[in-house]
Amino acid sequence: MLIGLQSCKTDNVEDYELKVLDEIFNDLIYKMGVASWFIPPPPPSIIDLHGDTVAYQRNIDDYTKQIKKWGKDTTIVIAVTDTLFTCYKDNYLERQIFTEYGYNEAYKAMTDSLITSRPLDLSKIKNREKIILKYHSEFPKGTQIWKKDYDFFLSGVLTISRIYFDSSRQFGLFYCSFMCGSLCGDGVIVCIHKINDKWAIEKIINLWVS
Repeated sequence: MLIGLQSCKTDNVEDYELKVLDEIFNDLIYKMGVASWFIPPPPPSIIDLHGDTVAYQRNIDDYTKQIKKWGKDTTIVIAVTDTLFTCYKDNYLERQIFTEYGYNEAYKAMTDSLITSRPLDLSKIKNREKIILKYHSEFPKGTQIWKKDYDFFLSGVLTISRIYFDSSRQFGLFYCSFMCGSLCGDGVIVCIHKINDKWAIEKIINLWVS
């Protein structure tokens, strides 16, 4: 009975994690530059309502130019790693400092070795616009992924960690990287905040660039 209850608790946590990831996914792939040429910029979030509207219009103009260049029927594929991995052994994270209580609590959870990796169920993340998600394991291994000719536009490889929440589930952190070639990519910490029952990306902390 105890094993069954623990299993239900774990499933609930993981289901919630995927719901949060699905909620912010469209904004995530845009801000990571995964397919920004083909995705219309999302409207300013609640956090950015008083932000720079000129920058938003500039993004709209860039999107329009790319659509004219590539065509509206271009199929975009993102290769997503099969596993949401853990962060507690990541050296990049050891140098980060979070002053906000919620983020600081979520950051401490990143060092919890009891939180384990888990398979990523892509069916729980709804495909956005014309973007198709495929498991990274479906592609050639290593650098061969960039050498094969596809009948679609391979945007790159997206890697996502587990989402680490504070105890109130109002703040969250996770690691994300995007590789667009053998020597092209970056890795970041994504800071998310729940406002008015909606999760939004509040800021992105750059860790490395290739």
